[in-house]
Amino acid sequence: MDEAHANSICYCGILVALWTSWSNDNLGRRFFGCQNYGDRRYFHFFAWFDNLMSPRARIVIIGLLKKVKEIERERKKE
Repeated sequence: MDEAHANSICYCGILVALWTSWSNDNLGRRFFGCQNYGDRRYFHFFAWFDNLMSPRARIVIIGLLKKVKEIERERKKE
């Protein structure tokens, strides 16, 4: 784990935050990043907090996310 970045300051001067990735490629991985991410006026700090997940863990998490989305769709129908 890379806890050295916990008190890092982004290039734009803001303290970085710990985020969780929800992309399929990095599902569940945590990373340090700027709160201005997405704003193209800034250069952004980025560093992974943890290592890649095991393939089995990724499969389980993807399955759980699909189940949550299915339940949310069902609730909207009611």
